Amino acid sequence: MMIRRLLYVLFIFILGACSQQEVEEKLSKTNYITLEDVETVITEQGFELENTELSSEDFFMQELNEMTPEVYILEGHTLSVYVFPSEGEREKGVQRFEEITAAAELVEHKVYEIRNIVVFYVSNDEKVQNGLLEALRNLGVST
Repeated sequence: MMIRRLLYVLFIFILGACSQQEVEEKLSKTNYITLEDVETVITEQGFELENTELSSEDFFMQELNEMTPEVYILEGHTLSVYVFPSEGEREKGVQRFEEITAAAELVEHKVYEIRNIVVFYVSNDEKVQNGLLEALRNLGVST
């Protein structure tokens, strides 16, 4: 009888652990932002994105932790969007960017960190920066 109760308690414990893992996976997937999500909120803000080619010499277009950015021209300036698999990977990518550019003199730019995405806008145009911030807030931006 005692073994039966012990097995029952063990069974309940295992089911609870599996349910918790499912909840965490669902939360992770619902917080994931896609490139299309970013493009949508930016264009809904009234901006036009033009695709452009990567330049290996530009700090804002280089690979970060095996992630290559999607690069656009926005109001005549570079906009780079990195889509990482998770928020933790995004944090590692930003840390890598800071390490690479620590000794460099970078041009004026703004960094937007959004869950699993990093967006670099290479310009000091405050009007566009504010518009981007407003658009990206719809995705849950943290700058």
